[in-house]
Amino acid sequence: MNMLWALVPVKQLSQSKQRLAAVLEPGEREGLVLAMLRDVLTAVQGVAVFDGVLLVSRSSKARALARDFGTETFVESAGSDHSRAVTEANRCLIRRHRTRTSLALSGDIPRITAQDIDQIIAHHDCVTLVPNENGDGTNAVLTSPPNAISYHFGERSLKRHVASADAAGISPSIVRNTNLALDIDEPRDLARALVDLPPSFTRDYLESSGIAARLKDQNISQTTERFGMPILADQETWVTR
Repeated sequence: MNMLWALVPVKQLSQSKQRLAAVLEPGEREGLVLAMLRDVLTAVQGVAVFDGVLLVSRSSKARALARDFGTETFVESAGSDHSRAVTEANRCLIRRHRTRTSLALSGDIPRITAQDIDQIIAHHDCVTLVPNENGDGTNAVLTSPPNAISYHFGERSLKRHVASADAAGISPSIVRNTNLALDIDEPRDLARALVDLPPSFTRDYLESSGIAARLKDQNISQTTERFGMPILADQETWVTR
């Protein structure tokens, strides 16, 4: 694949992780978002085949962090949702860099590694979709060319992305990866992260901020069986078409 770029969309920090408001203060949610973004950008930097990385956000703090990583930035149009932001960013990549393939990654998947990304790319043909742990959302979309399909991020997005590929006459690959499956959107996701998140910027933040200790005292960080969720096995990837 020639001219392969990664792009990472991030909401305005004040609007991020609202479903964690019951357990985290606004400043804590902001800190968590930036810590997870550091983990994602660190993983992306370790992927040799990328020609570049684009951070997509209207947040000045997120863009400043991206610049620390040497990452290009793009500000989507006002009022854009996640799907529109990715579409606009892909148009920018095509115009500026003649990008032929783009990987849109969620910024809240702190278990991600460069090896996970390499495996996704290795299985890619035209459209590759990576679900979240529930199997109904989408944490990564790899497309050749960029915008080969219309994007439909949000709840139950996987089926909509499959339908979008079908409408474009494309048979998508669905690559299930346990590390990319763990996103942190709800208190139960945070509890899961406190149980089995490996050393990372996100774990460091949760511990140094006092969040981990506080949630443990509140019994929110009990084992994830409490939430009907088995602890993740070692990283694995499998593909369906």
